[in-house]
Amino acid sequence: QSLAKSPETLSAEAAFGALEGWEDVEPIMKTDDLMAPLKVIYESLVTTGFELVADGRVSDIIRRVAIFGLTLVPLDIREESTKHTLALDAITRHLGIGSYKEWDEASRLSWLQSELTSRRPLFRIRDVEQNLFDFDPDVVKTLMVFKVASEQEPESLGAYVISQATSASDVLAVMLLQKQFGMTKATGKLMRVVPLFETLDDLTGSPKQLQTLFGITSYIGSISGKQEVMVGYSDSAKDAGRLAACWAQYTAQEAMAKVADKFGVELTFFHGKGGTVGRGGNPALYRAILSHPPNTINGRFRVTEQGEMIRQNFGSLEIAERSLDIYTAALLRERFTKHVEPKQKWRDQMQRVSEASCANYRYFVREDPRFVPYFRQATPELELGILNIGSRPAKRNPKGGVESLRAIPWTFAWAQTRMHLSAWLGVGAGLNSEVSDLLIRLFMFRN
Repeated sequence: QSLAKSPETLSAEAAFGALEGWEDVEPIMKTDDLMAPLKVIYESLVTTGFELVADGRVSDIIRRVAIFGLTLVPLDIREESTKHTLALDAITRHLGIGSYKEWDEASRLSWLQSELTSRRPLFRIRDVEQNLFDFDPDVVKTLMVFKVASEQEPESLGAYVISQATSASDVLAVMLLQKQFGMTKATGKLMRVVPLFETLDDLTGSPKQLQTLFGITSYIGSISGKQEVMVGYSDSAKDAGRLAACWAQYTAQEAMAKVADKFGVELTFFHGKGGTVGRGGNPALYRAILSHPPNTINGRFRVTEQGEMIRQNFGSLEIAERSLDIYTAALLRERFTKHVEPKQKWRDQMQRVSEASCANYRYFVREDPRFVPYFRQATPELELGILNIGSRPAKRNPKGGVESLRAIPWTFAWAQTRMHLSAWLGVGAGLNSEVSDLLIRLFMFRN
């Protein structure tokens, strides 16, 4: 005698039956392909009088898909400009047209623009995969990053950040390498290219580089009226001292915003900050956002959260919600806040303070022969390089000295001694150079 099947058994069989043939169904890879049926479900429920159901879990799912897509978070790629230069140098040498690395900026821009508008590829991808050109392994590795990126769904990738960006050709170089691997606006796979200006000289020259880029017709046509620029807080402070770096970041953002406005480009700044003061961090997050230069946020704000700051600001649901509340409230208020417009005499005085601070900082760090031996004896800098706790090597150049040390181990090393030198060296000299009532009221310290 057969036993009657329970409701649970029947529902399980129905569920498994509904899944039959799933192997032949193409997976959903695009947000729009999932959003379309969800909206149909929502509208159907509303039309048939089930608004409460529609505004419950269905609405929640629609919001999550709209915010997170299918990938939760897109992946950014970050590589140094010198890696792209070496890759293109190997390619131009192979093509027999000279050394890209030795060309001046004008020659680089001319060749890059010509190749970006050309339909001819620079090489066959399989030849590089098999290394038939006998390229250096580092060059092959750089090129293969683009190949792997080209094989991903567009929604899974975000920005291609160029570390140590110094010129407009650094941006066009990445555009050309993307084109070589089929990552173009036409294919929908073009990653937005984000130059990272992270030294005093690079920040100072950044408006000129944007001016050059936006003057190139092929480039301006590929970015759909939007440009993202990353501002380096850690390395600029390590290069020039915190006070001089702060002023350079402020003036550079002002100038870049004006250039973008001139060309009708929507500019978004990506703030590469760390958690400590020496790396651009500020515990007063709300006031820190409001203190940015006028007309540089405009409701758009990207910032890095890394290391221990992820756990501190997003380690629990309650704290994460509070952190996001602060970001949201600050951005909303900044949009409607009348900023303090620095007077020209304030700017002139701040420039002199900045120059004095930078000179003092660089004297000790670069010129005083006692500094490097003291740094290495007083801090665990060498030991930090051995620890397997960083996302990148401690030095950009393994054979380099303190100048090639990355900002993270630089700041971390001083933090271990409780001296925090990277946060204050040069500040006192700069302030003492211009003691006046203006300095006391200096807008950047009050706002």
